[in-house]
Amino acid sequence: MCMKIKQMAKEGFYLFLLYSLITLCLFLATDRIERLDKMGDDFRNTNSSVSFDFGK
Repeated sequence: MCMKIKQMAKEGFYLFLLYSLITLCLFLATDRIERLDKMGDDFRNTNSSVSFDFGK
């Protein structure tokens, strides 16, 4: 009986960690979307990512 409770608690803890990670990722994504919306429609000049042109 005690082993079953420990196993259930362990599985519950792992599920909680997974849920927390997914929630954190969603909060970070919504924060980024909010910032992009506030900057306006000109995403080309405000984007901080790096791109390479291999077509040449």
